[in-house]
Amino acid sequence: MLRKRIVRIRSNFCLNDYRMNVTQGGFRMEEEKKKLFGRGIYGSKDVPIRILDGLIVGMILLAVVLTVIFSINGGYRVTFDTRGGGEIPYQKLRYGKLVEEPEEPQKPGYEFVCWKRGEAEGEWSFEHDQVKGDMTLTAQWKPASVLVKFDLDGGTVDGKTEAEPVFVTYGEVYGALPEPEKTGVSFKGWIYSGQMIEADTRVAMTGEHVLTAVYED
Repeated sequence: MLRKRIVRIRSNFCLNDYRMNVTQGGFRMEEEKKKLFGRGIYGSKDVPIRILDGLIVGMILLAVVLTVIFSINGGYRVTFDTRGGGEIPYQKLRYGKLVEEPEEPQKPGYEFVCWKRGEAEGEWSFEHDQVKGDMTLTAQWKPASVLVKFDLDGGTVDGKTEAEPVFVTYGEVYGALPEPEKTGVSFKGWIYSGQMIEADTRVAMTGEHVLTAVYED
């Protein structure tokens, strides 16, 4: 006795993003769904490669974003703290660039020394030091030397009608001052702009000035 055997044949064909399923009763076309992960672009054993490609794409995107940001902002900001020496515009520079040396600030009673990035660091070199991030350069000052002259008002010092000028330091005391002599009167002291100046008087003038001798009967 013969038995009928039904053989089901199923085949898959892939054509232009569609899959043809062939069965005993005919065939049907099904749209092929592409996969971005798993067994689509990558095989089941391509996980390390997929991760590496992801990292590369991420780094490219990061580089693009940073480029846009730096293009908009113009790089790192370099500001100047003159500590009372006036305003100096900040500069925007890219990594590794040199700071353009500004004009020396001016501060009454002080002499400008140099620029420093920090008190513990050395002098900033505008020819060699490079920008590596946002920073502030701070002006360094020292008290100025002030020239003092003397008007003896008819008196003499060591037999001379003129006294040698002296240099004093702004903010510090005048120190020893000459004592002129004048016939018929006694030396009382020195005066400047209505103020008596003595050895322990602190220098308040920021520039050259003349002390005038005062006498009394």
